[in-house]
Amino acid sequence: MPTLGADWFSYFWQTLKTRTRLFIFGQPLASSVHLEHRLPIFLALPVFASDAISSVAYGPEEVLKELAKAVGSPAHQLAFYIIIGAIAVLMLIVATSYMRAVNLYPTSGGSYTVAKSNLGPLVGLVAAAALLIDYILTVAVSISSGVDALRSAYPIFSDVVHLGPLSMKINVLVCVLLVLLIALANLRGTKESGAFFALPLYSFAFAVGLMIVTTFVRWIGGGFHLAQLGSMNTVALHLPPDIMKPETGAVLGLLLLLRSFSNGCSAMTGVEAVSNGVSAFQPPEPKNAAKTLALLVIILGFLFLGTAYAAHAYGAHPAGSETILSQVTRATFGMTGFTGIFYWLTQFATLAILMVAANTSYADFPRLLAFVARDNYAPKAFVTQGDRLVYNRGIIALTLISLILTVAFQADVSRLIGLYSIGVFLCFTLSQLGMAKKLATMKERGWVGGMTLNLIGMTVTGIVTIVVAVSKFGEGAWMVLVLIPIIICICLMIHRHYTWFDRIMTVRPEDFNPLSEPTEPLTVLVLVSSDVHRGILEGLECGRAIAEGRPGNEFRAVHIEMDPEKTERLKAKWRDFVEPYIGQEIKLDIVPSPYRWLIEPILDYIDWTDLERSGDRVIVVVPEFETGSALTHFLHNFTAGRLRTALLNRPHVTVVSSRFFMRPMAWRAGRGGLVF
Repeated sequence: MPTLGADWFSYFWQTLKTRTRLFIFGQPLASSVHLEHRLPIFLALPVFASDAISSVAYGPEEVLKELAKAVGSPAHQLAFYIIIGAIAVLMLIVATSYMRAVNLYPTSGGSYTVAKSNLGPLVGLVAAAALLIDYILTVAVSISSGVDALRSAYPIFSDVVHLGPLSMKINVLVCVLLVLLIALANLRGTKESGAFFALPLYSFAFAVGLMIVTTFVRWIGGGFHLAQLGSMNTVALHLPPDIMKPETGAVLGLLLLLRSFSNGCSAMTGVEAVSNGVSAFQPPEPKNAAKTLALLVIILGFLFLGTAYAAHAYGAHPAGSETILSQVTRATFGMTGFTGIFYWLTQFATLAILMVAANTSYADFPRLLAFVARDNYAPKAFVTQGDRLVYNRGIIALTLISLILTVAFQADVSRLIGLYSIGVFLCFTLSQLGMAKKLATMKERGWVGGMTLNLIGMTVTGIVTIVVAVSKFGEGAWMVLVLIPIIICICLMIHRHYTWFDRIMTVRPEDFNPLSEPTEPLTVLVLVSSDVHRGILEGLECGRAIAEGRPGNEFRAVHIEMDPEKTERLKAKWRDFVEPYIGQEIKLDIVPSPYRWLIEPILDYIDWTDLERSGDRVIVVVPEFETGSALTHFLHNFTAGRLRTALLNRPHVTVVSSRFFMRPMAWRAGRGGLVF
């Protein structure tokens, strides 16, 4: 624990920091209680399903945006239902594949683990890079789209606010604050974040589900009037004035169908999230993860198909001023009276889940990064969990990158959406291929049918990946296609470094062990300032203790002379306080510095020592002192810090800090503040 002096300011400052940290992040959690903070199914859904279920708010609309170009075609209605049905079937195939992956790979990892284990490390890195990019974009897109919905209702969010020399739109500032809020909720722990995001998800699922059920009831009744609307045969939906008009001469061709299908597949983003976080579930982890994934697909499939049917039944069309979901909800409940309450509930729930959909990325990005780091393809710092049993370094990294992306693109969804969903469908494709190979290798019961489904899913998701990459290439998709190879190259360089590190640092029986025969002589240098004070005496005693007991060692003191007058005072004190005790053991070398430099003369002296005593290990003792006060600490020790920085990069040089504490009674930082 760090020691501080017992002055009132240190006590106040340390206590304030400790209490603030405990208030924001909560009490530290011991490793022994990790099972108590695992997720039950009802909390795992908000953590891992927010992104997938929030796609109901825009998935059907993405299909209609493309089909609206050929709305006059006689096959328009049939094409819509075929596309929606195909997306639902593909969703089921992908989910089934991930359920198998959860049971076969219970240690988590998702697409990265499946691809790496079955297709090789390089393909695994492709999946990891694509998924990491997608998670970052999910944060930026979901937060920006949620705030866009808020800006549509309240135009004031488009205004500019001035923060000193900086100017920022209010919607961008709100996005930044929301990202920080979600990051803070996740830094408090996985279970706490699940409870925090449960209300938006379940409220959205309830509100949209109620709209779908009401629509079906009206259809079955044939004339059920709930919002002063006619039956399904006589729709009374008042469309916004800026609905998307069909393009002149547009035909319902294959390319249009593929673009519509690939756009609608954005509803599948987030389906893979559960497979990346199996380790976060309560035991038995694979079984609970599979149940959560099944529940996610059931809810997502019902909401997606129901919303798509309601949109088509009511004749809703894409419009800039009102979303498809808002149109069908308004047609179902109206905007006034008792039933109008459900319209506004749906709107606010939609806004809330779009804003917190980024939580799926916060649940999976740190875990995926930890798996990549565990395989030596990312910095090992990302493997370590923080004191709240979460991968806090991964959370902080995701927050910083997302903030940079959001501010750089000014929270503009239209500029960000071109980068979106390519990575996740590339991961779907690689995961399906990996599972097909795994089933073919295992050849267990039913492996032919499972492998066939995986190959079908791989083919369809691969087509979607190509269509999205080509159609949105000019809108920013090229950046993702360039970033993936760059990230893979960085990962390979990191892996190469760790391989080299292990080869050099691993101890083998045939290697020389310095503990077996410590024959290497030492040259111990104590750096002396222009005055002999208590800190210098402590440093000399530390240097003498290091140099004693081994033949051939040499003990020296070095002073860099910048002011000759101070040197005379130093020599006088040296004779009075040092020579009577260790005068025969130590030699004081005075090195002139006519240009008043400090670092360069010391480095030159060490070079000269290397020439004089070749093969010696040089130990440099840097005397320091601790004032015991946070207020006065910054008035000292600047020189010591500069010396350490310069010397630590020298080969065969060891730096030792000898610290003299000016207050004999010290306080240590405890959990509740400073304790004696």
